[in-house]
Amino acid sequence: MPDVLYCIRQPGTLWNGLMPLPEGLEPRCPTSRTYRQEVQDGLSRVEQYVALGWQPQVLMGPLKRAGYVLLEDETSGPQHYSVFMGRVAPAELYYTAVPDGPNTLITVSGN
Repeated sequence: MPDVLYCIRQPGTLWNGLMPLPEGLEPRCPTSRTYRQEVQDGLSRVEQYVALGWQPQVLMGPLKRAGYVLLEDETSGPQHYSVFMGRVAPAELYYTAVPDGPNTLITVSGN
């Protein structure tokens, strides 16, 4: 059986070693077979984290400190937050946050 955290190549870090993972976040990987295959084939990267409570922007500060800027707001609402970020245009990262029960599921993806 494949490793449950197939998408986290460097455990304890955010975005494959960009920085230490901020405290209070639990890593998770998408269950989608398509995502799993794309990551294993090196076509894309995806990391997921669960934060306690509703904290849709919890990783925005760390990503900005690492040099990523908000390039385009896509959706913002009471139950969904998603943006495109990058160090240069076009966007390199897609950041999305949705409820996961009482918590927040954050997905960072790109290639």
